[in-house]
Amino acid sequence: MQKKYEWGTGWVPLSLATIAAVLRVAGFDVGLMDCSNDGVSVEQLKSEIKERGAGIVIVNTSTTSIVSDLQIAEVAREVDENIKVVFFGVHPSALAEEVFGENGNVKFIVRGEPEYTLRDFALAVRDGGALGEVKGLVWRGDDGGIVYNEERGFIEDLDELPYPAWDLVNIEGYRLPITNRPFLLVSPGRGCPYPCKFCAASVYYGAKPRLKSWEKVVAEIKHVRETYGINDFLFWSESSVHNRGQIYDIAEGLWREVPGVKWACSGRVDAVDEELLRTMKTGGCWMISYGVEAGTQRVLDLMKKNVKIEDIEEAVRITKKVGIEVTGHIILGYPGERREDVLETIKLVKRLDLDYIQVYCCVPFPGTELYEEAKGAGQLVTSDWSRFEQNSSIISTESLSADEVMELRGEIIRKFYLNPLKIFKTLLKIRSFREVLFFVTFARKYFASWVGGK
Repeated sequence: MQKKYEWGTGWVPLSLATIAAVLRVAGFDVGLMDCSNDGVSVEQLKSEIKERGAGIVIVNTSTTSIVSDLQIAEVAREVDENIKVVFFGVHPSALAEEVFGENGNVKFIVRGEPEYTLRDFALAVRDGGALGEVKGLVWRGDDGGIVYNEERGFIEDLDELPYPAWDLVNIEGYRLPITNRPFLLVSPGRGCPYPCKFCAASVYYGAKPRLKSWEKVVAEIKHVRETYGINDFLFWSESSVHNRGQIYDIAEGLWREVPGVKWACSGRVDAVDEELLRTMKTGGCWMISYGVEAGTQRVLDLMKKNVKIEDIEEAVRITKKVGIEVTGHIILGYPGERREDVLETIKLVKRLDLDYIQVYCCVPFPGTELYEEAKGAGQLVTSDWSRFEQNSSIISTESLSADEVMELRGEIIRKFYLNPLKIFKTLLKIRSFREVLFFVTFARKYFASWVGGK
């Protein structure tokens, strides 16, 4: 569901691994394939489904990959027309009717948080239960009509979820940029209370934050290191630091119980302070990603970011002060943004002296407030879902065309990463000739994906 270099690396399939673990607890034999990262062809997928004698195929899909992913329903049907194929993800959660309409072979969709809906679906299929009683399921009835079952509430106690089934994943295939060390994802919580208009997180996990206990997070990281030999982690949540007490306790727990572990996370600029950051650094945090987004207060307010430019500057300053590296995420082409706003963003990026940047084109994903506004205003230049990826500009406004956004984006990325001082600082982080080779290959593919996107 994700191009390997779309984010600089491939993300290990955390949701599928967690679902697999839940299904195992329920007594099912489970397999897992990351077709994108592992380069699995349609024929290989078909062969795997046939060899396993699969009765259910679960597909994690996204806006960008939805059209090609839906073909899996046809692939499974060619193997055995009785196989149940069920899709989940933000896109089908937001646009279930449209997904059913796009492919007549699609029969089942999960809306929202997937684990327990898929468990109950599998149990109903296995035991002959009533599909109409599976909360969170949307399905095509025998008459072709779309049936919306009762909605499923969110999992309140995330500690009850089992550890992801990483033994089913080729974990050596997921590597950090630059260092080439293997890494895995860990989820400290779900749900985001912030109103950013470009974000669809609440569609999937809701607006109410639900946090794992710090003990559960530390125990999971310790288990993974001892079991799989992984020492690098990325905290996977909308914002890992919006609850100060939880992240503080996690950092202290890791310092005591998993010494030497390395981890990175995302955070809001208005949620950190120097004491917290020092504790995070001591506990193994080496990088924080902040949503800088834009360099003018006017554009930040249009986005409903609810932060000030001063918050951004202070957060980056104290983060670098304590020795934690900083990645800044930038969005270009937000409706209402002007060229002069982008020039101010360039000035802010330079002033912040960030370690890394990710520069995204503004993409109105289904389920967001931005999607409804851009669609209603006629600002979308395409309806091709495969172009709804953040290295491709698909919004044109009176103040910035899609082509202008692409031009400005390429300029920002090139000026930042091709700066001789930046290159020198990056090379200092490389510890071996093997890492040099990996870095050169990674950089080439990264620029081809991000700067060469159309």
